[in-house]
Amino acid sequence: MLDRLSNQDVDKQIVVTVDEPEESFLEEMKQFRDVRVIVNRERIGKANALNDSVKSSTGKVLLFLDADIQLPDDPDFLKKVVMEMQHTDVLDIKKKVTGKNSFLSKMAYYEYFTFNVSAWLASKYLKKCPAVNGAAFAIKRETFDSIGGFRKVVAEDIDIATRAFLQNHSFAYSKNVEVGNVVYSSWRSWFTQRKRWGIGQALWLKDWYKDLAKKCLKKPQVFLPGLFFLYPSIAVFFLSALVPSMWMYDSILVFSLFLSVKLNLALPIFLVSLFTADLLKTLLIMLGSFVITATTFYVFSRKLDFEIKLHELFVYYFFYSVLWVAIIILGYIQVLAFRRKEAPNWRT
Repeated sequence: MLDRLSNQDVDKQIVVTVDEPEESFLEEMKQFRDVRVIVNRERIGKANALNDSVKSSTGKVLLFLDADIQLPDDPDFLKKVVMEMQHTDVLDIKKKVTGKNSFLSKMAYYEYFTFNVSAWLASKYLKKCPAVNGAAFAIKRETFDSIGGFRKVVAEDIDIATRAFLQNHSFAYSKNVEVGNVVYSSWRSWFTQRKRWGIGQALWLKDWYKDLAKKCLKKPQVFLPGLFFLYPSIAVFFLSALVPSMWMYDSILVFSLFLSVKLNLALPIFLVSLFTADLLKTLLIMLGSFVITATTFYVFSRKLDFEIKLHELFVYYFFYSVLWVAIIILGYIQVLAFRRKEAPNWRT
């Protein structure tokens, strides 16, 4: 990342802030003469580190890049970011998961695809967005200063985007500026990260749900599709709960009577039970919602240049996204019921 940033032909300042670095890292950093390294001998946390980085810079456009980002081999990458920032206050940069060589990376590929679609929808139809993927995004310094920079919260990236959103700062999604994202391949690391994300999301919504609800009610046609992409499997639970089972029960009963009369078959009584009706209703809803999701994902994948494989999407829809929603629910329980205020492996 630093090699490619250093070779960009644009007026820039590169700042790296690191907590508790190893000496080997500091030695390696000496080769980058145009990079300023802020070394914290004690851990101060990400929000503090980002704010310190901004204080040590003077640029009008602030580009934040996490350590797990891979930049394209494009000498005009920063110029493109600057061009995009001429028309917006906050810019969410297109991200794709790189190295799809593990199950988790393949699943995360679809997850990041949903992040991109939601950001694209908000950018196109609202010009504002209450969230941003903080792994790679840009913001104007004047906007950053006006909202007070990063707060010391778990989900510092979503939080800063929400405050910009509520203050009516403009938002855009960079369809033509793209970076790669390296994700965890270990279940242990993934689960630790997702617990932090789940608790961070719950704390974020606890802080802002009233303000966000007012905005959402004004533009539900934008927010609801975004939620559908982020959590597609939730549709199955809602539809299963809302759609009555009696229509399925009546259909099975009529079909059973038809077979009994026409084919002289004595069907077991469980075929016309409400349990069977509930089961078949759920299966039909699951199948139908997956077909709709797959079709919608395919359409947007063509628009945003992502590759959708049906068998991977099937596993993502019925397993990975369900597991992620369960972790989110667990996070909300910890925050709302047990008053938890921090996440694992996080410090203010």
